[in-house]
Amino acid sequence: MKVTRETRNKDVLVSVQGSVDIYSSPELRGELKVALEQRAPKIVIDLEKVTFVDSSGLATLIEALQRVHEYQGKLVLCGLRTTVLSVFQLTNLDNLFEIRPTVQAALEG
Repeated sequence: MKVTRETRNKDVLVSVQGSVDIYSSPELRGELKVALEQRAPKIVIDLEKVTFVDSSGLATLIEALQRVHEYQGKLVLCGLRTTVLSVFQLTNLDNLFEIRPTVQAALEG
């Protein structure tokens, strides 16, 4: 898995590539922790290049969502492939997260 983080105005874009699983989710958690410590008004997580998410990956995203809500920030997921989106739908997490089709839509919304 590869994770990059960049600031766009005051918002933070975290781009993820590969599998988000028990082995790689600590790296994602670390990048999200930095964004959360900055208290970014909006954190956008680009999952366009993610091929697989397991329960530990979902837990990492849920934890970030809970933490961003503590300071009234916003967390938006975007670019989910059909296979990854189906995991969110099967677990009913598509109703918990704001999901947008593209990075641009997520940053604008």
